Amino acid sequence: MSTVSVVVCSHLVSRFPLLVAALDSLRTQTCGPVQVVVVVDGDDDLLKKLRDRDGDELILSTGGRTGLSNARNTGLRAVTTDLVAFLDDDATAEPTWLESLIAAVAGSPDVLGVGGRTVPAWESRQPEWFPDELLWTVGCSHRGLPKVRQPVRNVFGGCALFRRGLFDEVGGFDDRLGRKAKGAAGCEETEFCIRAQRLHRGGRFLYEPAAVIHHRVPRERSSASYVLRRCWEEGRSKAILRMITRDEGGPVRVGRRGSALGPEQDFLLRVLPAGVVDGLRQAVHGRPAAAGRALLLLVGSVATVVSFAAAALQSAGRGRVAAPAPRPVAAHARDL
Repeated sequence: MSTVSVVVCSHLVSRFPLLVAALDSLRTQTCGPVQVVVVVDGDDDLLKKLRDRDGDELILSTGGRTGLSNARNTGLRAVTTDLVAFLDDDATAEPTWLESLIAAVAGSPDVLGVGGRTVPAWESRQPEWFPDELLWTVGCSHRGLPKVRQPVRNVFGGCALFRRGLFDEVGGFDDRLGRKAKGAAGCEETEFCIRAQRLHRGGRFLYEPAAVIHHRVPRERSSASYVLRRCWEEGRSKAILRMITRDEGGPVRVGRRGSALGPEQDFLLRVLPAGVVDGLRQAVHGRPAAAGRALLLLVGSVATVVSFAAAALQSAGRGRVAAPAPRPVAAHARDL
């Protein structure tokens, strides 16, 4: 039977209560982890509070503010199990979360990893003008994702499980992507999944909506300005992703549409028009807030496309993206 560890990364002492709630949710799993690794990225106060806490987690430090990708890689080096899951520090997992993720990979060696469904836990409530299609901007599963278990190009890194040996083979998360001290850029898990599928032709990742976590959405993220800022950052991240995947191994063909950016094309061609039409239809039938949802969905998508185009042009002028490609997280490096 496969064994599993869970890695949780955190970087601010102000998130300590949320982190404790995340760790407590792992104690109630129907299929409990063998090991829980907490990685602190550059906050000595948080590191001290965790070490003073009466917990059985393995507490590690990156030694400085290095970003989410490096923090996850730091946690990976301590993992000794067959499978490794990642949980965001501001999320809580439902009791069957790990059980559902493990079931999705059990008996299927071609399944390299699986992601679960992330439900928003609003600090206040979801604004009426906030379209479900843009829930990805607050780190949650958005409208347009599959309703049943299905193959996907990539999983969301804060609610996912991978085969541990995969990181020995293809390397860790790429430091050129992922959240850092400033900015909300991402796509590190997308790049990793593409890289893994390039090496394992026939390997696949799954989305399992039965594996549920609840992700806190603070009040300050319930604003149109935050949503648009995230859309802009996402466009920039996707441009860097596109350049990295082209530079390192040539063009990538992943997914049903035959393109590394197939899900984004699907969003623009299918999810976006349907959401705008639905919002306008509801507005005509006496729900004025629906018009706001349609407008934000449209403006946010335009912002993402414009940011992508601007960053792609800028990158083309500079040439290759600087920084080395990720190194394998070797098995011998796990014994800390």
